[in-house]
Amino acid sequence: MEKRGKQSEESSALFTHQLVTLADLEKFKEQMLSEMRRLLAGGGTQHSKQWLKSREVRKLLDVSPGKLHVMRTSRQLAFMRIGGVIYYDRADIEKMFEKFKTAATK
Repeated sequence: MEKRGKQSEESSALFTHQLVTLADLEKFKEQMLSEMRRLLAGGGTQHSKQWLKSREVRKLLDVSPGKLHVMRTSRQLAFMRIGGVIYYDRADIEKMFEKFKTAATK
């Protein structure tokens, strides 16, 4: 036990006495920015989840549970029920947007 405690003290002592230079901070900033750019570039064209739960769809469409139920029963929005959980295909939601989109007038 004492050996483990001594090792953790030594390793923490190493970190407490290390200096962070401006160059280190600049390098870290560039790494963070490049990672954020990569994540944002991939997120704009491709969504990570194909199947969404009711809660996620309500948040996405900004509708109440009752309105989402009406959209299901009127067949405006396709869904799939597995057990007690209802799932919606993201592609179906996008098709619904296109279907109800109105053309802009000049």
